[in-house]
Amino acid sequence: MHYGQNQYRDPLHISQMTNEQMPGDKRSPKMTTAAIVLSVAAISTTCCLYLSIVCSSLAIIFALLSKGGEQTMSANAKMALRTSVLAIFLTITLTIGSFVTVIREYGSVDAFLKTYMELVQRP
Repeated sequence: MHYGQNQYRDPLHISQMTNEQMPGDKRSPKMTTAAIVLSVAAISTTCCLYLSIVCSSLAIIFALLSKGGEQTMSANAKMALRTSVLAIFLTITLTIGSFVTVIREYGSVDAFLKTYMELVQRP
């Protein structure tokens, strides 16, 4: 044994490894990374209804698939899952709020579209 080198690894040290997987761990770090990237894309595109919902849904699926047969998800996968659910909630809330605002201001969606067309068609 060399000076300063400890050949015994205690369980605390193994659980704190950052870039290495634990021995026998079936979790997928690539799926976790994909879930994180898609959840960030979803939260940043909450104003784009379709893109946000698609990114959020895929992020939720990838976060759940990142378990890879284990009982629990990694901390990053849990964060991606929470962020995706938040993005879906914000997107739906923003969309409903927009429709409520249009109906309160113009009376109906048809009245809003009529006013919009009048503004666009003026020379």
